[in-house]
Amino acid sequence: MSTSADALDSQKTAAEVKIRVRNLDAYYGSFHALKNINLDIPSRAITSIVGPSGCGKSTLLRCFNRMSDGIRGFRVKGEIRLDGGDILGRGVELTQLRKRVGMVFQRPNPFPLSVFENVVYGPRVHGEENSRLADLVEKSLRATDLWDDLKDRLGQNALSLSAEQQQRLCISRLLAVEPEVLLMDEPCSALDPFATSRIEVLMQELKQDYTIIIVTHNMQQASRASDYCGFMWLGELVEFADTPTIFTKPRNPRTEGYVTGRFG
Repeated sequence: MSTSADALDSQKTAAEVKIRVRNLDAYYGSFHALKNINLDIPSRAITSIVGPSGCGKSTLLRCFNRMSDGIRGFRVKGEIRLDGGDILGRGVELTQLRKRVGMVFQRPNPFPLSVFENVVYGPRVHGEENSRLADLVEKSLRATDLWDDLKDRLGQNALSLSAEQQQRLCISRLLAVEPEVLLMDEPCSALDPFATSRIEVLMQELKQDYTIIIVTHNMQQASRASDYCGFMWLGELVEFADTPTIFTKPRNPRTEGYVTGRFG
């Protein structure tokens, strides 16, 4: 059963809460996809969400920037608060929400444009001044360790880059709009082990400035890369704690069974 809201509210932790979820239910038509989720996402840390396919991980992730709002029959009940403001309330401007809470998808999805145009796409949509664009490109590419490789190839088509470079570019494109939260849905599933390790190192660097939430099927990645971890099962958040606790001293038998590979 999900951790209760009262129990979460009574916990005293040093970490600042960036996103607070209370009594969240989500439905696709009559299908109950998320069941009474209560969760506090710490600021400037990496939180992983793990669990078998179809357990609600990606649905939960997409609730944080309302990416599923356009799906016919999808609806939510409950609260999601970003820095105290309810993002599910009426009048929330979705463009601004998604500027604050951006997403990196499972497979790299650069636009069929130049490296430069990929990075400045978001800032231009949000009305950024042209005089700032070059600086934003350099800053964003430096943040993902791409600047030295691409600074003389900014006019190159992004689709010609390696898979790892494309995923880093997609992260750069997200950073260029100066978000606060990075949502990552299986960001390394299309990468080889070496590229995966480099993206994990990048995430450790980025968490100094951003709150990162990652959905992954890779238990080793969750244990290596995240500070906090939540285990989901059939739409429920079964357990949430710091990552060492989840992987070495879980309180729920279902969590232990999953992280040790006995089922799932």
